[in-house]
Amino acid sequence: MSVVAQGPLAGRTLRQLVVEAGPALVGAGFRGGVFPLMVKMIDAADHLSVQVHPDDATASILGAGARGKTECWVILSDGGVLFQGTRPGVSREAFERALVDQTLAATLNRFEGRAGDVFFIEARTVHALGEGCLLYEIQQTSDTTFRVYDWDRMGLDGRPRPLHVAESLATIDFSRTGFGPLRPAWRTDSAGGIASRSLVTCPYFAVEQFRISAGATLRRLTPDTCAVVTCIDGRGVLATDGGALPLVPLQTALLPAACGAWQARSDAATLDLLVATPRF
Repeated sequence: MSVVAQGPLAGRTLRQLVVEAGPALVGAGFRGGVFPLMVKMIDAADHLSVQVHPDDATASILGAGARGKTECWVILSDGGVLFQGTRPGVSREAFERALVDQTLAATLNRFEGRAGDVFFIEARTVHALGEGCLLYEIQQTSDTTFRVYDWDRMGLDGRPRPLHVAESLATIDFSRTGFGPLRPAWRTDSAGGIASRSLVTCPYFAVEQFRISAGATLRRLTPDTCAVVTCIDGRGVLATDGGALPLVPLQTALLPAACGAWQARSDAATLDLLVATPRF
């Protein structure tokens, strides 16, 4: 759980602030509960399990809670492999046979990791990260994961980790197509020294990327929602009317909705930021 690092609220958890501040922290459309988004940096040293997350409706039907999990990956460096969705023509029956035959990887779409690529992992999409992937992940706040295959490895106790095959088969949408990397175009404001692109917009979140040239300043209005700002590269300063903090690579900061506006200034080199906002 994230904890406030400095200032008068230092030491308070995000969970506490959500309860105490509600819409002032998260946004005008927030109706209570947990903070709606989770941000992760993943550096995969090995293949992660083949898994699937339910959507809200499927999670409720399967007794896995009221919230599913849709997520998005932004690849930060070249290398590694990713698996997203079943290959064309793979039915549920063929998928089940592959599980028995230990040939499941052959039923999945396989992609090479390439810096800047974006993968939208909609709930009910089977997926896995392979060894060597370095990426940013934004997702609905949910711990509901159904593990369908774990590459036949053993856990720390010398036994196979538990699988959730029945739940996975009930969740995976085998009719889904359109997999692969997204490569949104950049828009450049030459006069302002800022390039931007919209990576993903879905019912749960939106993600944008900004590249701010040395000495330039990005100014943003966010009157109705918080913003989760992650520095991917470069150094600079993130500021609101309430204060400022330095930005360094792989640091994430939460800007409350009550800020209304914020700005990011680049120092000596291009500052590369990912900005996620919840949608209600």
